Amino acid sequence: MLETAKTQWSKIQAMAIARAFSLLGSELTIFTLVFREKNQGPAAVAALFIVGTLPMILFAPWAGTIADRFSTRTVIPIASVIGGATIFAQSQQLPNYLILTLLFIANTCASVVGPTWGKLTPTLAKKEDISRAMGTIQSYFSIAGLFGPALAGFLVAKTGFVLTFMIDGFLTSFIALVPFLINVNHKPQPLEPGDKTSVAAGFKFMMDSPLLRSLVILVFGMVLCMSVVNVGDVFLLTDIMGADSFIYGLVGTGFALGTLLFSAFTGSRKVSPKTELVILGFGMSILSLSGFGVGIAPNYWFIMVVWFIAGMGNATINSYGVGMMIKITPHEVQGRVFAAFGAIISIASIGSMSVAGYLIGVFGVRNVFVIAGSLAFIAFLILFPTVYKEQLKIIKAE
Repeated sequence: MLETAKTQWSKIQAMAIARAFSLLGSELTIFTLVFREKNQGPAAVAALFIVGTLPMILFAPWAGTIADRFSTRTVIPIASVIGGATIFAQSQQLPNYLILTLLFIANTCASVVGPTWGKLTPTLAKKEDISRAMGTIQSYFSIAGLFGPALAGFLVAKTGFVLTFMIDGFLTSFIALVPFLINVNHKPQPLEPGDKTSVAAGFKFMMDSPLLRSLVILVFGMVLCMSVVNVGDVFLLTDIMGADSFIYGLVGTGFALGTLLFSAFTGSRKVSPKTELVILGFGMSILSLSGFGVGIAPNYWFIMVVWFIAGMGNATINSYGVGMMIKITPHEVQGRVFAAFGAIISIASIGSMSVAGYLIGVFGVRNVFVIAGSLAFIAFLILFPTVYKEQLKIIKAE
């Protein structure tokens, strides 16, 4: 892994703030698309999530390779401008197939931007500060997630389905300037004569690492079981519990608030690697049970509490889990590893969402949530002991 002499907290925070504003725009677009298409049924909502997730799977090897082999100041501007243009276009009244096409293009750009930003973190933070840096970044992301759903619900209720896309398009396009404004750049080392870049290096490294392999399989299992919640919660909240667009946004805010508070904790406090591992275990167990909690919820206030607690569990993965991944991954393949990790999780998400609409229609949204949450917790009980054992080996060796 690349060793950095001094952690540049000001640049980490500036980068996180800029990305958080972009994430805020993405929250507006996701909310608007789901709420606009929900009248067409669970299959239409599932199609949005599937098309939006596909680029993470299809282009992961190349997206990660681009992040590893090209300058930040080359990749971010090009991808941001193209992505922003497609988001602006989604504000128009277009046939469904064109909306899905534009969503696919926008998320293809995002699949490249994500690992490109990810490579900058270890260039700005010392190894022992990686988890705190990830907690700091996640704190700003959580603020965006906190206000995003509520703001989206308010704007959709008051202005319709245009303004949210315009805001997201502007914020996405603005990201093109950020590497220059805050003076950050990753310049990859040139290849030696005769050397070639392996697009599959990220997948190979992950599968060869006992820790990463076990962690990825665990998260894959949890996501596979729980992604049905992304498709079904809008129907549970609006059709069964009588929530409007604003309440639906507030429920998402509860998750973001939990993530924010715990991310702020991880960003402000340095703990031992073993403590990080223990906290990660508690967080993943809580997150895995959230689907069950939503399934048995008597009203949307209860769901807000469940999602708040689940958000805290989610923060442990984003800070400590991803921090573990960064620490053991050589810098020259980090972009491909980030992209490969995202692709594997996206495969689980797409597989789950592909059948979510059908399962909800046949068995009912509550029953599907309860079963999915139970299976996610079983996956945690089976797989986390391996993650714990492998990380403990690394801690003892260091």
